[in-house]
Amino acid sequence: MEDHAVKIQRSKSLIKGFMALVVIMQTVQFYQTNVMDFGAIAGASGVLSLLRGLLLSPSLLAIPIKDWLKPNIKFSKQSSMYFLLAFVLILVSSV
Repeated sequence: MEDHAVKIQRSKSLIKGFMALVVIMQTVQFYQTNVMDFGAIAGASGVLSLLRGLLLSPSLLAIPIKDWLKPNIKFSKQSSMYFLLAFVLILVSSV
């Protein structure tokens, strides 16, 4: 049990680091170009939503990715909503 808690905590820290990296990269892009690219902002928001959805389902962080789609794994309702939002935002950014 303690091993799962350590894995979850490590994964949470890594995901938060990736979230910070996405925000920093988006800010740097804006300051370098002085142009607000709404497609890139939508894509970055989609990635942030996807990562937030992962943070809301900590049981996913302790198991391998290949086991995520098994029928006994349940997402929280909030996590599912973030995944749906991420899908829409990433789809919008690719157009």
